[in-house]
Amino acid sequence: MKPFNFNEDVVSTNVVVTDGFFDGGVGSLAGSNFTTSSLSSTQKKYYYNIQYNSKDHLSVSYGHIAGSGSSEQSSTVEGETKAIYRQFYSITENDRSALKKTQGWIINSVTQSDAYFIVAERLQMKDRLNPGTWTITLSGSSTGTSNVSTASQFSLTDDSKTVDASAAPFGERYNIYSGSAGNKVGSTKYGFFYPDAGLWVLSAAQLSGSLPGTSGSRHSGSGYVGEGLGLTPDTRVVGGADNAWKLARALMLGTVTLRSEENQYIYDYFCRAKANEFNYSENLTFWSGSQYKIRHKDMQNNPQTYVTEVGLYDDNINLMAIGRLSAALEKNFSSEAIVKVRLTY
Repeated sequence: MKPFNFNEDVVSTNVVVTDGFFDGGVGSLAGSNFTTSSLSSTQKKYYYNIQYNSKDHLSVSYGHIAGSGSSEQSSTVEGETKAIYRQFYSITENDRSALKKTQGWIINSVTQSDAYFIVAERLQMKDRLNPGTWTITLSGSSTGTSNVSTASQFSLTDDSKTVDASAAPFGERYNIYSGSAGNKVGSTKYGFFYPDAGLWVLSAAQLSGSLPGTSGSRHSGSGYVGEGLGLTPDTRVVGGADNAWKLARALMLGTVTLRSEENQYIYDYFCRAKANEFNYSENLTFWSGSQYKIRHKDMQNNPQTYVTEVGLYDDNINLMAIGRLSAALEKNFSSEAIVKVRLTY
């Protein structure tokens, strides 16, 4: 064995690798490829899962700071939308005391009473989502029509290409604007994007202003009841209010372009065998007799070994990794060898 000189023999590199977010490394999908997963009626009061290739990729939800749009909300019962709003706010904002004052996210200088949420599946996003490359195109109705062929569309992206991120409790936060692939259009802010959490917080007021539809339209299992494929929230406290489905439907009629991001740490170990090193083998076939003489006489004054693999050990002599050469490397007193072993985490 031979210890490494970490100043000379070990080189570390950190690289960021991106890939398409969707199953199989697909980076962009039409919403027609999405389906909603099978959930209980109780779960659907809180969220919908959106699947591709029968795998969960995104979840959508709706929250209201006072509980409007819940199936039930009173002084003794906390509505589903209120619980959702408080949960997301508590993990994304530093000033959590604001909820006690019935305040929430401030977008375009206005406190948002309600918001739509999109959450990425953790397994698909790897370390985090890649800012400045995503586009979410939502489709719905800018009027009261339910005709999909005349549906309106608009696209959202973040401002990471032009603005430094602000801090969130668990990472960076960017603003969401109309636009695509990090190229924003206009100055109207639609919400916040948290790449480390894989979370979009979208102003219900801004979304409903772009794709209003009809507030009373809701999902009935096979389609909409009422007119309008839009995002104006149904704020009635009734069992039929289903605002999360409105966002799911807008995604399934639109398109999503999204990439995952992963930090890879690369360590290159340069294993050096100098002229006077590693010229003998501990393999029993190399030696003969109890005196351990070199078995082959023509090697007694000129031993030859063949390097086929390199093992890396920790300080406790535990084998941690093995690097195997594509072909045996001849080693003797007249030669030196350098084998580079690369580990990627």
